[in-house]
Amino acid sequence: MPISAAGDGGTTARDTEASPVLPDLWTGRSILAGAGALFMGAVLGVEAAGFAELAAQAPVPPDGPGMTLLVTPFLVCFGGPFVLVASLLVVLPTASAARWASARFTGRDVWWWVPVVAMVLVSVGVVAFGIARRPGSGLLTLSWLTGAALLTGAALLARDAALHGGRLRRILGYGALASVAVFGIGAAVFATGMVTEYRPPKIDAAQLVGNWTDGEGGTLRLAADGTARADALTDHDSAVEPGAVLEAGKYRCSGRGTWSYEPGDSTTWQQSVRLDIEGCSFAGDADGWRISGTSDRPELNREYGDLDSPDWYTLSR
Repeated sequence: MPISAAGDGGTTARDTEASPVLPDLWTGRSILAGAGALFMGAVLGVEAAGFAELAAQAPVPPDGPGMTLLVTPFLVCFGGPFVLVASLLVVLPTASAARWASARFTGRDVWWWVPVVAMVLVSVGVVAFGIARRPGSGLLTLSWLTGAALLTGAALLARDAALHGGRLRRILGYGALASVAVFGIGAAVFATGMVTEYRPPKIDAAQLVGNWTDGEGGTLRLAADGTARADALTDHDSAVEPGAVLEAGKYRCSGRGTWSYEPGDSTTWQQSVRLDIEGCSFAGDADGWRISGTSDRPELNREYGDLDSPDWYTLSR
């Protein structure tokens, strides 16, 4: 039975014939509206993440919000087809499910069923992701909030396009204005000191002397005389070699050697610790271990894995 835009659930056959029929959701303009919303949401997400990176502790300098300018052409070329498919396979089914639920439980088409259905679907996806990957609670919460906001906004705009006509230009225009607003607000927040941009602490060799641990049983002892001793440190280089066996605790190294502190030329980002320990694959590593953390709780970090998207092995006090 067609859904009335303002029905009360008690219509007769004559009322049904006279009631306006809601426009079909599965149209090109709805697909484009949903895709446009997803695209602008991705741009805003990259921009916001860039500002968040400026304040987050890290062993290397972040790309910052300027990365948005670099990735936007990539998003247009490669993300365009993706958001179109996502609009067709995720956004429109969400809007359709919301319309069905609205008719089933309220007897008329109301907009607030869209966020309800979107949050349910995103919750199911986040739970599946959590079971499969077991990330931290912070990442799960961020994933849920981001997914719920993106899907709700895209589905609402796709619904609006079906009811009132094409919305793609308006979505892209308002999205561009929102991007400018996010940049202005973010720049003002850092410029006024409300949020401080992170910099690694300035330390010296004396502050590095002592015991360091990876939290998984591995320890590193740095002595004041420049000698070092490793006990069961994870040897990631061996773990990623072809034929390596995925077994927790298998690739560990222990041994004695030397260490030195490199202060860098100009900024604290360039500080590093060079380790040369017999029996460990990172002996003589040209890049060394980068320093992060805070002045009272510094951390040593070594890059491993994919060069384009590396992981970090961290030792702390």
